[in-house]
Order: sequence, then C-alpha cells, then structure tokens
Amino acid sequence: MPTLIEAKETVKKLSLDALKVVQATDMTPSEQKSAIDKIEEDLKVAQKDVADLEHIEEKRKQFLGVTTEELGSRAQEEGRQKLKSIGAQFVESDGYKNLIKAGLKGGNWTSGQIEIKTTLSEGTVASPGPGNAPVAIPTLLPGVVDIRFQPLVVADLFPQGTTETPLIRYLVETTATNAAAATLEGGAYPESALAFDKVDEPLKKLTTFLPITDEMLEDWQQAQSYINARLRLFIALTEQSELLTGSGTDPHLKGLLNRSGLAVTIPQAGQTGPPLIPASDNAMDAIYRQITQIRITSFMEPDSIVIDPVGWEDILLSKNLQGNYYANGPFADATNPMLWGKKAVPTPAMPANTALVGAFAQAAQIFRKGGITVEASNSHVDYFAKGLVAIRAEQRAALAVYRPGAFGEVTGLTLTN
Repeated sequence: MPTLIEAKETVKKLSLDALKVVQATDMTPSEQKSAIDKIEEDLKVAQKDVADLEHIEEKRKQFLGVTTEELGSRAQEEGRQKLKSIGAQFVESDGYKNLIKAGLKGGNWTSGQIEIKTTLSEGTVASPGPGNAPVAIPTLLPGVVDIRFQPLVVADLFPQGTTETPLIRYLVETTATNAAAATLEGGAYPESALAFDKVDEPLKKLTTFLPITDEMLEDWQQAQSYINARLRLFIALTEQSELLTGSGTDPHLKGLLNRSGLAVTIPQAGQTGPPLIPASDNAMDAIYRQITQIRITSFMEPDSIVIDPVGWEDILLSKNLQGNYYANGPFADATNPMLWGKKAVPTPAMPANTALVGAFAQAAQIFRKGGITVEASNSHVDYFAKGLVAIRAEQRAALAVYRPGAFGEVTGLTLTN
C-alpha cells in the first residue's frame, strides 16, 4: 500500500500522461483511445488509493485528537528524552517544576513518581553502552564529591529486554542430544532430543534513597548532578552484584553463579576436580579450559570473561622467565581488555580469585519494567523540620538464563606455573 503522498503523486503523473496522449500528433485515433483507456484504468486505482488513505488519515486524527505533525513532534520529543541523563529528566519533569514553583512550601510534600526513560546501561561519553546514545558526564558542583566507582559493564554484556508484567516466564534447555548422522537412502532417521524446563522469574526491586537539602533541590544543576552521580550509580552497582552473586532468596535476584546447570567448574593449578587439571596450569590456562568445556557441552561460543580485579591484575602483570610481560604490560589497551580473544570484564562484584566465562549475548537476558523511578519528598522522619529532602530511586529487573550450561566458573586463580 503506498503512502498518501505517493498515491497523490501517482494521480498527478497519470493525469499528465493522459494529457500528453490527447495532445499527441504522431498517434492514430485508435492508438490514442487505447492508450487513454489504459491510463484511465490506472488512474481509477490511484484515485481510489488516495480516497482510502485520506479516509484512514481522517479517522486517525479523530481517534487520537492530534495531527500527523503533532504525532511526529511527540515521537521526536520521546527520542530526545531517551538521550538525556536521568538527572536531566528529573529536573525537567512536571513534578520537579511544580515543587520549585511552589517554593517547597506547604508542609509535607512529594514530587510524585517520575519514570526515567534512560536505561541503566546508557553509558557515558567516555564509555557508551551498547545500543544507547552517549550521555554526557555531569559536571559535579560544590557539595557533591566525585567518587570513582568501578565501571558498570556486566549488565552491558546481556541483551536488554523490557516487560510490563511482574513475572518473566521462559524455557530453559536442560538436555540437548544431537543424534544427527549420515543416513542411507531409505534408512531410519536418528532421533535427536531436546528437553526444557519452564521457569518463572519474578522481577525484583532494587532501591535506595539519599538526603539532600532544600537549597540543593531548588538548584536544578546540583539536583541533576546529585542524581546522575549517586542514585543511578548506586542502583547500577547493586544490580551488577545481583546479576552475578544474587542468592535468589527474596528480595534478591538469582545471580549467574547461583544457577544450577552451569558448566563444570574448572579448578586451577592441579586442584582435584573434573577434568583433572595439570599442576603446570596457570590462571590463563584454566580460563581457556573453561572456554573449551562450554564449547563442547553447550554448543555455544563464549564471548566474555568476568573476573575479579586482583585476578585480572595477576594476569596482566604475569611475566615469563626472562622477565617479559606475556601481554603488552603497561601498554595494554585498558579500554578494551581481552583474553583469549574474549572481552575481559574485571569487577569487584566477582568473588576473589574467580572468573566467570560465558556466552552472555546468547544464553541470557536482562528484563526491566520501565526505567528508573525517581521521587523526592520531605516526609521522611524529621526531614521537614530539618529542611532536608529524600530522593529515592527504584528499578525492577529480572535475569533470564536460557542455557545455564553456556556459563562456567573458574576458581582458585593464581599465577602458579
């Protein structure tokens, strides 16, 4: 079906073609009639398309109460909102503006819940998250001390999903038997098998609140910086830990390391375990053995290695007997760390001397219900009497792991050779 503009252009073109035929001097009357009859048939079809599309457009305006131009303007505004930091969206919301207009007067008050459209993995100018436009790093003004947190990268390894329900239901592959084989003509086909378990994954709530003064809230630049530099990071840091080590007992997420069905844990440096690891193995060898184990048992290719910072430090600083770094030493690419061709993600959220190898982009997914919800109120305990305001943030999320066998732990990392 053409668009309304395309249909109108077709009518205009056919009308001009008919005029040219009528004015032609090099055609016989019979040829002119035949050409005009053909054009008239096409013209009737195009005119009907125009009438149908105009009817649809008119009904759309009636149902929505807005013009097409207004709809486009709204879509553009929603796009601009998604490019803004959560602090900017908060201070530009009607709830915040109404509070400032009222001068924070009138006893106990609240801004009401303000849903932020930007995701946790929005990234920054220095480190943009996948699939998200870079968001400017806020300028922190006096009164907000800049604290350097670990980079937020674990959540970025997973595909991002959204949901409107409090529960995610999905199938987990428990058994995969590949019996495919070369078969003679007329021979019986070998039977492969797949087994699944149905899993219900409830969304869990990650929350926090921070106090600020009335004066800071009235200064929108400070309020914006405070929210960007604190609330978003605090929620995201908690999410990072929950994704890896959450116990699954309410109110916690069930983290990857506490899932059943993971690939066999690979011990390092001669420890007992399946398979038996040679005593000459170092941390890098043990990690590669886990990569191989996942390839064999899950038929998937790992894409990332999440590792604790001390274990990663030992790997980066490791040297051969001549004192040369195995890697690039102080000239290694810190912005895109790699090991065995896989993305390396050092984070304190991992247990000490432990790494997690996995096919993050294929075998699991994060689901979030809406964005971060931010709300300000002075009704917390004695905040009204002290001129303080509580700004709270909430994020609801769940982790779906479709194939646990695509993830495997490596323990006891050392540089023993």
